[in-house]
Amino acid sequence: MANKNPKNIILGKGVFKVDGNLVGLTRDGGKFTVEYENRQITADGDRGPVQGRITRDKATPKLEINHLEVLTQLDKMHPGIKLDKSSKPGYTVITGTGKIDDENDYHTVEFNGETKDGRKINIKVERAINLENLDWELKDKDEIIDTITFTGTYEENPTDIYDEGWIIEYEDEVKA
Repeated sequence: MANKNPKNIILGKGVFKVDGNLVGLTRDGGKFTVEYENRQITADGDRGPVQGRITRDKATPKLEINHLEVLTQLDKMHPGIKLDKSSKPGYTVITGTGKIDDENDYHTVEFNGETKDGRKINIKVERAINLENLDWELKDKDEIIDTITFTGTYEENPTDIYDEGWIIEYEDEVKA
């Protein structure tokens, strides 16, 4: 392995943020994926995929967070949720609104971590919304883990039709 470079290993430790704010404690971290939908343009006699005749129809970026500190930023984690601190003194009452708020339910979510040699790395998904169900397992002698999967979305009239709504940035050198 002539090209090995252990400095290019991305460590799993880091923090998750929603709109620049820390999400709180996590358990088993999270996961970043970009799900692609590719289409083969086929012709009679093809024995399989043909170079030059494959097109990308769809890209869906996702950042999953296994949120342990469930009550921290709950309204940012799940669309269509309302937190009411005034109707019942001393309590926060959580209810569903029955609708997605196009202004407040979409977020920029990110993971800020580092490489083995200490370089910063940032994974970001823009215009992201959690489209998963509120699904809390209530187990004896275990804590609730709220698995949130933020899915990046496209703008309605994009100026760049190839912008998939995700970005990974990392430092080229360790800063002293």
